[in-house]
Amino acid sequence: MKNPVFFANKKDQVVFIYHIHDNSLFQLGILKPNETTILNIPQDSYLSVKRGNLIGEILVPSETIFETKLLTNHYCL
Repeated sequence: MKNPVFFANKKDQVVFIYHIHDNSLFQLGILKPNETTILNIPQDSYLSVKRGNLIGEILVPSETIFETKLLTNHYCL
């Protein structure tokens, strides 16, 4: 299973990347502001990307930016 997917976080935000399976979310990665990463994700997977907020000193995922079926290998957030 090699399907490299490129993610770029172009904004001043922290984002969490999740793989959706049944009713569960599996965290694949965290992107800090202006950071990029490449993850191996199976084709036709369902993804959820959430914005992170600081609560005290803990970074917590909150608002969903988007959810999609993986159809492309390049996402700019």
